[in-house]
Amino acid sequence: MSLTTINSYSAHHRLNLKLKPILVGELHLARKLEYPVYIFRDGVFVPVINEGTVPSKDQITKLIKNSYKEVFVYESDKEQIKSNLRSALVKITRSISLGDPLENGTKGIKLLTMNLANLYSNPHDNELLTVQFQNSQNLSKFFLENKKILPIIFQNQFKGLSQNNFHFTLSQPMLSSILLLAFLQSSHLFHEKEIENLFLTSYLKDIGYSIIPESKYDLKTLSSKDKDLFANHANFSFDLLEDRIPLAKNYLEIIRNHHFLNDRIKAIALGNRHFANNDEMMMGLESTLVAVFDILVAMISERPYRRALSLYQSLEVIKRMMADEYPQEFKALVVFLKNFFKN
Repeated sequence: MSLTTINSYSAHHRLNLKLKPILVGELHLARKLEYPVYIFRDGVFVPVINEGTVPSKDQITKLIKNSYKEVFVYESDKEQIKSNLRSALVKITRSISLGDPLENGTKGIKLLTMNLANLYSNPHDNELLTVQFQNSQNLSKFFLENKKILPIIFQNQFKGLSQNNFHFTLSQPMLSSILLLAFLQSSHLFHEKEIENLFLTSYLKDIGYSIIPESKYDLKTLSSKDKDLFANHANFSFDLLEDRIPLAKNYLEIIRNHHFLNDRIKAIALGNRHFANNDEMMMGLESTLVAVFDILVAMISERPYRRALSLYQSLEVIKRMMADEYPQEFKALVVFLKNFFKN
């Protein structure tokens, strides 16, 4: 098939039924393609890479520079890429402690994020979830052993978020989890197994995103139905993970309640102090920290519907959320962030 735009309605409709979306970056994992690769532009599929070829670095870079986050491939090519992704994750897991830690950590995150995108598309796929859990666990252990690279890893990933390398629904969980792990390790209040479990809790807490169409996250205004959908994503996460991953119930409860601080700050903004301080909303330190770092990263990140806040502005909001209950921990958080971003 030549690189010609598909203009026929019937041909376009048949093609739409056959093609599957993948992240542009996943093309790096492709071997020889059985069919062409397409982009969707101006309402039609446009082939951009020929069948029978291996996508080149230049072709992939060009797609990224033109702001394409995903491309479309046939099922057989997608299965080949998924298989190669699993193999690459196994390989990096086995060799992550060898060679340059920064390079290996960066590669591990990139591969894990690609797998997360597949998991969002297929949240009930047990194999994908197992791969995600096991490799997230291995990555957390690697981070604990290489804490000096965490500020650089974070800044590189954050830069990638601003450049739209991945949608923020894919980038945010890792960014907040890296910050959480670094803070927990610096506090000396938690042993390594607790830190590992909280990292996993933080990283997997937003699997409920998979229930919400990605396009909804880029809307400037939401309908009441959309708002209800967003409000329930933490419950969706709990339902999708319960009895499917080896995390204790208390960590799953953190996932189910990780938006409690968002509800609290909304209540404060509305002047409802009673609701904001209701005992039903009081959570433990671990829950508070998971929620705080999730909110912090969200606030300092730009979204299609709002500008990013500065770190100082974000800390002012965080102060209202946790300083009354955890004054010492809030002070420790401020010192930690000052040192983390200074480095």
